[in-house]
Amino acid sequence: MFSIMSTIGLELPFTLLLLALLGFRRKVTPHASLAVAASAQKMFELIDVVDGKTEVWGQTTIRADLVDAATQTYRKTYSTTLSSGVTKTSQALFRIAERVPDQRLVLVREGLDGRSHNNELIKLDYNVVPTDEGSRLSVTYHWGPRALLAQVLARADLWGGIYRLKGMAERGVVDERPYRLISAGVATVTGIITIAAFAILLGLPAALLLVFSLFIHEFGHLLAYRLLGQPWGRMMFLPFLGAIAIPKMSFESQSQSVFAALMGPAFSTLLALACYMPLALHGELNPSVAMLGIVTVALNLFNLLPVEPLDGGVALRSMFQRMLGKHARFGLMIIGALIVNIGFSMDQILLVIFGGIAILANIKDRTIDAGLKPMNSMQMSIAAFAYVAIASAYVTLLNVFLVYANTLQSLG
Repeated sequence: MFSIMSTIGLELPFTLLLLALLGFRRKVTPHASLAVAASAQKMFELIDVVDGKTEVWGQTTIRADLVDAATQTYRKTYSTTLSSGVTKTSQALFRIAERVPDQRLVLVREGLDGRSHNNELIKLDYNVVPTDEGSRLSVTYHWGPRALLAQVLARADLWGGIYRLKGMAERGVVDERPYRLISAGVATVTGIITIAAFAILLGLPAALLLVFSLFIHEFGHLLAYRLLGQPWGRMMFLPFLGAIAIPKMSFESQSQSVFAALMGPAFSTLLALACYMPLALHGELNPSVAMLGIVTVALNLFNLLPVEPLDGGVALRSMFQRMLGKHARFGLMIIGALIVNIGFSMDQILLVIFGGIAILANIKDRTIDAGLKPMNSMQMSIAAFAYVAIASAYVTLLNVFLVYANTLQSLG
């Protein structure tokens, strides 16, 4: 115990603090305001809700249907056509709480009685003010309790949405470029902060290599979303922790969830192999290339640990649920306990932390992969083979890089 405590560095308190913040939920009310070169009347027509109104925003069609004239309650149906041709549909009820033509529209969410308000959009507040150049649109979203990452994304989504409305009002077309730029901006800003955080611990060169390796890993997840027919997801970097890729839509099956989880480390094998090729062809490596190879291999091996929220744990969670049903959490707790023991035996505090998280996350009964189509036997076999193959490739490459590094050190 005292041995492992001696390995704790400055990164531990920062990591624990960030983990706590990521799990802390609170209500969030992002606000955005833009000048629009269009009349207040035209702007209000875009945001107003009327029976039978249909809007097209990129791949998503939104239709409003009046379900209660007395309370002015409408059902909004969101239909997104994936590149695979499958259409995913969701619905939400909104009541017009206030409507002043060409000036103000307030929509309040209905149908949430008895349900958790976590991650639910509760209220939308639109205000339009005439100006000499056209009008000014102000929008405020009222969300139920959301985790830290979701709070950041709520603001990004709001600004993306208001720029879409601006494009529709001024040019009559939906402009997705601002939304993509905002998403790229979030990734860039959080990436710079993460580089600075890791530079404090590791130095700038190592921090740059680590964040680049993280980018390749998360891009693998984003590519998986596209291969599944979804729009491109979003990426955020997390200081002292790593990065995360977030899909815009939920998965339909366990096989999709496992595929998306394993695509991060699977895609990163291309970077690891690219670092290995000069050694295979010429028998030597540039020091920076060797370091990038070691960082990439170590990062992805750690990510393949069979504990949530790491990719290996996400894949294992679905496989255990398929095999053990409601008893899956006990299997996950056992794996977590094994990781904790390994962490103590190797004096690795991060293994102890993530193993402990796996145990705590499964102490209470929970529903795993709710609503997802279960994997069949063939898909289970493919998922297991893919996991073992990817992990084996990284173990082999790690051994190659470490032998090369030790050889250079002995010669030096």
